Amino acid sequence: MIIKKCLGCGAILQTEYENKAGYIPKLTETSCVCKRCFRMKHYNELPKIVATNEDYEKVIDSVVLKNALMVYIIDIFAFKTTFHPMMMNRLKGKDVILVANKIDLLPKSVNKERVVEWISKECQRASFDVVAIGVASAKRGDFMNEFIATIDLARRGRDVYFVGCANVGKSSLINKFLRYTTSKDSDMIATSLIPGTTLNEIRISYFIDNCCLVDTPGLINEADILNQLLPISYKKIVPNIELKPVTYQITNDNSVFLGGLACLSFKSKEAISVTVYVSRNLYLHRCKTERVHELIQTQIGKLLVPPTLEEKEQLVYDEKSFFIDGKKDIWFSGFGFVQIIGKTTVLVKYLKNTEVYLTNAIIG
Repeated sequence: MIIKKCLGCGAILQTEYENKAGYIPKLTETSCVCKRCFRMKHYNELPKIVATNEDYEKVIDSVVLKNALMVYIIDIFAFKTTFHPMMMNRLKGKDVILVANKIDLLPKSVNKERVVEWISKECQRASFDVVAIGVASAKRGDFMNEFIATIDLARRGRDVYFVGCANVGKSSLINKFLRYTTSKDSDMIATSLIPGTTLNEIRISYFIDNCCLVDTPGLINEADILNQLLPISYKKIVPNIELKPVTYQITNDNSVFLGGLACLSFKSKEAISVTVYVSRNLYLHRCKTERVHELIQTQIGKLLVPPTLEEKEQLVYDEKSFFIDGKKDIWFSGFGFVQIIGKTTVLVKYLKNTEVYLTNAIIG
């Protein structure tokens, strides 16, 4: 009997159950990817079978027992969502390189050293010790040489495990790593916008001492906004090109909608500066605060998109208030942040079961 794992998602290849992980119509000695991964790669089909947090926890529980170098990938664009307490608790005491992926989404003018310094302070606040902190872009290959050199220095004859939340780009970063250092010219591991694309541990023999690069399923964060919406909205929410920040000079009793995903209403004695860092496909709308309730009732899924009208029926909004004096960021789980400069009280309406955070400004 041939026992092989899919190179795209890590599932054991099988021919009996079409609706289960690893299905392939015919299994031969040359088989290497399941039908699901083949269709994702060649037909851009979204996966219907995804890993769960139960699957992830089984993998990560076995991983943390091993003498290995951990590369903890976070999404710089969704930092507070992917710098996850469960991940940090599991990785305490391990040798960890923390890498902020998707640095290409921030404006080119952003000082990368300042971003690393900001992440370092967040690590200190969380009492999370790391070997090194870096930034990278799985899409463009930014800072890959530094990333590869850091792994070479810290590995010390051990396997290298890529861990983190779903959709931070672990698989994409490994694919880029392999393209940079081998003759491969196409992606080896399956990727998609759907959380849970990688189903099991994927070991890639890479180092001269027979050690491996290892991809793992991602922890699915229940607070991520993608869990509230349908795949039709994913591409509008998740940016794939450099952000084009939009700045407003806001006066008292003005509000800004971030599509229909959130609304910020401001109370201030003086004008303040508000800069929005979200996908260019997310519709922004400024209005008087007195109109917020009316617009939520009548324009979600129409003027204020995403979400779509189909998604609107399932959405419930929550509220949170922040007092800001100086320069701060308000982060929304999974789709961006807003930088505020000035003195103001902000009432934030956001989707229930997602998260909103206040941090020091990441961009100087």
